[in-house]
Amino acid sequence: MSIVLPIGFFVGFGLFSALLPQTFWTVFFTSLFFGVILYITFLVENIFLVAIGSRTPPLYRAAFTVGLMIVLITAFFLFDSLFSFKLIYWLNMIFVFLISAVIFMYIFYSVTIELPDDGGDKNFWEFILIPSFLISQLGLVFSFWPVGIFKGSIYLVAFVYIVASLVQLELRNRLFKKNWLTFIWITLSIILGVVITTSWR
Repeated sequence: MSIVLPIGFFVGFGLFSALLPQTFWTVFFTSLFFGVILYITFLVENIFLVAIGSRTPPLYRAAFTVGLMIVLITAFFLFDSLFSFKLIYWLNMIFVFLISAVIFMYIFYSVTIELPDDGGDKNFWEFILIPSFLISQLGLVFSFWPVGIFKGSIYLVAFVYIVASLVQLELRNRLFKKNWLTFIWITLSIILGVVITTSWR
């Protein structure tokens, strides 16, 4: 699983950068961005591999936070590239499901390496298939909803963040009522933002 994020970022960035204007400064800054983020990604994976054996909570938590940010950036690149192909709705749904499945597999891995039993008592597929199905249904909705490619990708990433946060809290047995209410309000705010900013003309 330690190769998933570097490969995902490489593929997502490669597809996304092909959509940008190929000027000197665009290529320069995107190449710089790619190099820095990829280097940080390798650092995160190295810390995860060390954490498996030594259980170093402060270092692990910093790496998890940074890793989650890179996961969201990667998800945006992949979703934006996918919607740019303007595929039929059912293909969007399938590809969003596959992308989300890989993302939630990585989330499961990055959370459970801190747990005492490495998540052995957790239902692996339950934490992968259900969240991926939910995100794929949103991908289906955004195939029809006139939000545009960029905003549609941003909204999908926002929902990935919400679901991933709930998944990692549940894996750590910290999904309390307060957390549920917080993410319900965040979800309602995003839905309201989607409705308000949508132009049907």
